[in-house]
Amino acid sequence: MTNKTNMQTNCNKRKEWWQKPGFGIMFQIESRPGWIWNRNYDKFNASMMDESGKLNFNGPYCKMRKWVEFSKKAGVDYHVFEAKWHDGICYFDTKFTEWKTPIDYCRIFADESKRLGIPFMFYYSSIFDHNPQFDDIQPLRGITPSFIAMHHESKEKIAKYSMNLAKMIETTSKASRNKRGAYNLEFFDEVEFHDFTYNPEKYEKYLLNQIKELIEKYNPDGMWIDWYWGKAEASTFLIMNLMEQEYPSVVLTYNVSIERDPRYIQYLSGEAHDVETAWKAGNNHRNKKKPWELCGPAAYGWDVPIARSDPYEIFRIAAIIMASGGKFCFGLPSQMDGELYPKPAQNIELFGNWYKSRRNLFSEGIPMKYSGSKVPGIKVNRDDFGIIGSIYENENLIHIINFQGTTKELKVSFSDEFWGDIEEIVLEPVKKRLELNRKKNELDVIIKGENLDMADTILRIIKT
Repeated sequence: MTNKTNMQTNCNKRKEWWQKPGFGIMFQIESRPGWIWNRNYDKFNASMMDESGKLNFNGPYCKMRKWVEFSKKAGVDYHVFEAKWHDGICYFDTKFTEWKTPIDYCRIFADESKRLGIPFMFYYSSIFDHNPQFDDIQPLRGITPSFIAMHHESKEKIAKYSMNLAKMIETTSKASRNKRGAYNLEFFDEVEFHDFTYNPEKYEKYLLNQIKELIEKYNPDGMWIDWYWGKAEASTFLIMNLMEQEYPSVVLTYNVSIERDPRYIQYLSGEAHDVETAWKAGNNHRNKKKPWELCGPAAYGWDVPIARSDPYEIFRIAAIIMASGGKFCFGLPSQMDGELYPKPAQNIELFGNWYKSRRNLFSEGIPMKYSGSKVPGIKVNRDDFGIIGSIYENENLIHIINFQGTTKELKVSFSDEFWGDIEEIVLEPVKKRLELNRKKNELDVIIKGENLDMADTILRIIKT
């Protein structure tokens, strides 16, 4: 590339873990057999209660020390635990509800993460909470997207808004699953409207008290809030104000903030569940000024904990996002007894082993500045590969994303207009020099099939 581009320095070495590319795990506790994401909470809550109406917790339990050890072995840069999902069950010792686990799992997660030196965050569902103590103010109990803290001139509009979002989520999720393998699910039963009291302040007070508890009792590195919404959903802005005023040293991110411009946030976040979405997102967000992250299930879906048919799919998703300058956080589901689902966990272990030798190439890399999805002056001879450019130790890295896991040899061409000063091309991380074939106005290299990575073949460009 141009000399101006090459003058970019590796300032990532001076940044914190949340400011640069990396690999994370989010330990999930919402994947329960027989219950889908968009579940009926009148039925679900009844299944979790004893005869007196109190929580009779029956899982999923957490083998927290084992989980944190798993993170360490996988080589994460950070990890997240779901302290409270949309069902409202609190996996920490809170004084504001009885809807909590008998074991303080957040305490163990915090202590073990600190012991092993892993930056840790707490996921907290702020926008939906189906704790039965809020049934009187719950717009819809038969679906997950029920806006409990929404301020509106009409409570009927809040209920209809919640229903419309549920239908939109159902439509988009079914389309995604059909595209990825026709794995379909009915999302929810016919939902009945019921009368409720308009009192968002009841939940908002509870929400802020719990955020304070989590920070002051466990001292996390960050809070991962689900999710960022419009101005009518007050929970988004109440947490933002609290964190800015009282806990500025604690990292704050919101799911679904990646396309927004929040007033106060440390890094942006969103979701990518497949390679196609990751590729579009990487090219859209590569030049963002704020640090950013995407997350997605290591399994087939958030509520479908079977393994993906191609284990390298998660490698490609993460490689695209990290090469583009973002972090990628894999959701990893647990079984009812606290064991991680074996196949998704095995795939994360495989990814971790792959990532260890490439960590610095991602975490200390800086995305090249270019528009669109094509690095200027580079082309390949097949359309089942994509190219991402970054800068590492003041040299260019070319990430060749293998969309289909092809093992046939690949020709990569560099035009002299942009790349006329190439002296060597080295295959990373194995440090293998490739043979250069110089032609009029361009330079070609042939990457043999045995040298093509199933996810991301990385070339280091050494110039004169």
